[in-house]
Amino acid sequence: MQDNSSQSPHRERSASAGRHTSSPRGSRNRRKAVLTPKMIALRAGLCVLTALVLVLVAALGAGFIAFKGPSRSLGDLLTVSMLETSALKFVPRIYYTEAEVDAIKARNEVGELEDETDTSMIVIAGPTPEPGSEEVSAVATPKPENLIVEENGIQIFEVHGPTYNGWIMVVQDPSRVAVGVCRENFNSKPGLVLHDIAARYNAIAAINGGGFSDEGGLGNGGRPIGLVISNGEVLNKASINSDHNIVMGFDQDNKLVVGKMTSEEAVNKGLRDALAFGPALVVNGEPAKFSGSSSGLNPRTAIGQRRDGAVLMLVIDGRQASSLGATYADMINVLMEYEAFNAANLDGGSSSMLWYNGEYINKGVILTGSRELPTAFIVR
Repeated sequence: MQDNSSQSPHRERSASAGRHTSSPRGSRNRRKAVLTPKMIALRAGLCVLTALVLVLVAALGAGFIAFKGPSRSLGDLLTVSMLETSALKFVPRIYYTEAEVDAIKARNEVGELEDETDTSMIVIAGPTPEPGSEEVSAVATPKPENLIVEENGIQIFEVHGPTYNGWIMVVQDPSRVAVGVCRENFNSKPGLVLHDIAARYNAIAAINGGGFSDEGGLGNGGRPIGLVISNGEVLNKASINSDHNIVMGFDQDNKLVVGKMTSEEAVNKGLRDALAFGPALVVNGEPAKFSGSSSGLNPRTAIGQRRDGAVLMLVIDGRQASSLGATYADMINVLMEYEAFNAANLDGGSSSMLWYNGEYINKGVILTGSRELPTAFIVR
């Protein structure tokens, strides 16, 4: 019988050596995972989603600090500012209950002016002589530094505040101011941009007018809300339940009347051109009282009249880095500085535009020009 014991260690070493030498070869031969376009897209989507979630969480956190932080006035200002927009009304309600929102609105508002306009106190002056005419005194008077236009019986001044840049146009002859419309028969079709409304009447200047229905917030509203009277004709009747129940319009004596009234009352007062929005800012020389910030920081438009009959058209830019916007209180201060005797707020936001002699004076929210509107105050 042959002894195989001397060969066993050799076989074991050979087997062991075979096992050790086969592992590296197996590792090298293992196939690497291949990333398909679908897998790459999936991973990229997950990265984007994660980034969006982080941004959202950060935004909500920053919003919580701004709305619910130690400064109640900041939270109030942000709330009333967003409530005046069409797209951001929901944001304050993320942080406040409806009762809290109502409380914020109550402590930041403009009080109603109950007095009726006393037109007997407005004494319209004669036409102002053009600069350089023989009627002007030979003694030159210095021009204010903020006067940027003085021609065609019109002056335009720049106005500034801590949070806004704006312009106020002074029209010496109130008979030149009227209501212009995109069409006489309002419907769901888009309105016209401001300069096209002006072109319909061969007007030299215009500001945006009253409010309008803008379904979907697309900025193409052609259907006004509230009273519209143009050249003595009622084109849109006032709704009793409308929020836009403050009427501002010129009577047959070219005097601006401001106050709450129905269509019938406006006709009985002899208004030749009128629109509705609000609130009233100045009545019979008395400015409206306000609490808190009075409103948010937003683009603004207003119309007013001095006791000598000159018409004031105020437009303030907003929602921009260089001009956040103005409150109603800011507007009242500017109007009183320019001696407004009666004045009221018009539609604001993306509608706020001032057009003069072929160009827009302000930037506006829409950088390409005006949004489409149903109404405007024009200057012929």
